Amino acid sequence: MRTIYRILLCLLVALPTACVYDFKPQFDGVGGYLIVEGNIIVGDYCTIATGWSWSLVDSLDAQGEERARILASNRMHIEASNGKRYDVIGSGAYSTTGRTGEFDLRDADPSLEYRLVIENIKGTYASLWESALPAGEIDSLSYHISDDRQTMSIRVSTHSADAPGSYYRWSVNETWEYHADTYALYKVIEKRTPPEKEDDIEIVNYEYAEQNTYRCWRTLTRPEIMTATTEGLTEDRLVDYQLYTLNNADERVSVIYSPEVVQMRIPEEAYRYWQVMQRNSEDVGGLFSPEPSEYRGNIANVDDPGELVLGYVGVMSVSRKKMFINNVDTWFYKKPWVPVQQLDTLRTKADYLEAYQRDWLPSVDIFTETGNWMGIEWWPARCVDCRRQGGTLTRPKDWPG
Repeated sequence: MRTIYRILLCLLVALPTACVYDFKPQFDGVGGYLIVEGNIIVGDYCTIATGWSWSLVDSLDAQGEERARILASNRMHIEASNGKRYDVIGSGAYSTTGRTGEFDLRDADPSLEYRLVIENIKGTYASLWESALPAGEIDSLSYHISDDRQTMSIRVSTHSADAPGSYYRWSVNETWEYHADTYALYKVIEKRTPPEKEDDIEIVNYEYAEQNTYRCWRTLTRPEIMTATTEGLTEDRLVDYQLYTLNNADERVSVIYSPEVVQMRIPEEAYRYWQVMQRNSEDVGGLFSPEPSEYRGNIANVDDPGELVLGYVGVMSVSRKKMFINNVDTWFYKKPWVPVQQLDTLRTKADYLEAYQRDWLPSVDIFTETGNWMGIEWWPARCVDCRRQGGTLTRPKDWPG
């Protein structure tokens, strides 16, 4: 096997991420509490997620079995004050760690009140009846790069026609384009799975560019709790309000980054609830770390109001706006430095099979200075196939470029 050396532009360790809090709160010595996350969005689709808290002192195996049993029995629906019922689209998503349901409220009447109802083997739980507040207009989205070019902040400007004293909450669906570390002319076709002999795989050219695994897109919802109020201001308006920041080594800003900001106006009690949650996540390191009695939301067990339930399910309308940030314009992204790695230039079927079995993939032909073919260069698969970073080859319909 002939070996060459060059700088490998692939980051072989996990990329830095924002502080993400899993939906698995823990209480010191107590467990077994229903957790609900999501909002009832009038005039749109919405998603509600449920989970179950862990105890730090009880057996995790026993807790896991009990939690899975309870969550498997969860049934959710949304009720309107006129008696109309909205059920989960399809069967929803279920795992032993949570249950999620999507609802279609596109035809919901904004003048009515709504509530979420959850039924399981532990009882019936319901949120308080609420009506939707107008979301307010998003005037603009913008970004600001710090003077030292280390961070980029995403900002929103908004207003409503009401008097000052509105309470806002935002969520952000972020989509970004990113690239593998090397373009590939070739792909591997398995004739037998798993391949054991040289003839069990075939190295072929990509038939057209869209098949190539160089260019990917990924979409996630940001985990931060983002709230603000115009209480105490002279008008119900926020200008260049900072929602969150990105650092210059973040893969999200490597090519094109597109945040879609979803804005909601919420009641004061919801704002106070999420303020407490935000402070706790920043100061303590987990959404639900302090005493659970401090964090009652607007959901209760209908038959046992004293039972602790965690979460606030608001009823709201939303406004949306997105923008595209192209690194060609900002030159903000700084690819992290990585050490020199060994690459292999291979030319025989035996070499191909050995490399493929250790999770490497072919990329491009390598030639001598005089134009003689040396072989095909092989890289670790995550450097050739961008899907290994969690993305998809499906280009969003509105994507530029």
